Amino acid sequence: MIHRRIPLVLFLAGLCLAAAPGCQKSEQIARYTVERLPPFEPSQTASPRDAQGQPPQPVGEPTHRTLGAIVPRGGQLWFFKLTGSKDAVAAQADTFAALVKSVRFSAEGKPQWTLPADWQERPGGEIRYATLVIPGEDKPLEVSVTILPNPGNDDARNVLLNVNRWRDQLGLPRIDKEQLAGESTSIPLEGATATLVDLLGTAAPNSTPRGPFQSGARDGK
Repeated sequence: MIHRRIPLVLFLAGLCLAAAPGCQKSEQIARYTVERLPPFEPSQTASPRDAQGQPPQPVGEPTHRTLGAIVPRGGQLWFFKLTGSKDAVAAQADTFAALVKSVRFSAEGKPQWTLPADWQERPGGEIRYATLVIPGEDKPLEVSVTILPNPGNDDARNVLLNVNRWRDQLGLPRIDKEQLAGESTSIPLEGATATLVDLLGTAAPNSTPRGPFQSGARDGK
């Protein structure tokens, strides 16, 4: 009986020698401590913020200005926005206000306006309804006219979200709905009301314009 077991023992011994590292020495388990990364949030790619979630405050003299109007109508939000250097935009402040006051809506819900003298109108795309070009000696300015749905038809909330997004882009602190009343002008239109804001600030470092309702808002520009 013993003799019959010898070939089996020799066979197993041969296998062990063929895989010597595994038979001669057991593998050691290494342990590592890895720092857990926080979950990714889209806002991490936007402009930097302080501990209270506010964008960095302007440093030095303001350099940029934004004139914007938001018009909720028929379950949609219409945006009229002019942004650029503070001096170039300042020269167009009265004309921009006149443009907004001239807005009216067709039976199909499309806006129409009186184009200021010397301005040029160009067609837009899927989100941008039109582009109004203001010729100048330096780089021309543009008024973007964009449209998006009005989530929940909550005019006050969605207007405030987008005004604060524009403020973010200039490094200005956010405001609440009570403050918005003092920081904006209501312009009655035919069947609608436009909220007009005039923002002066310093462009936030590493800021990227976003549209209404991305992390609170998105309008294409």
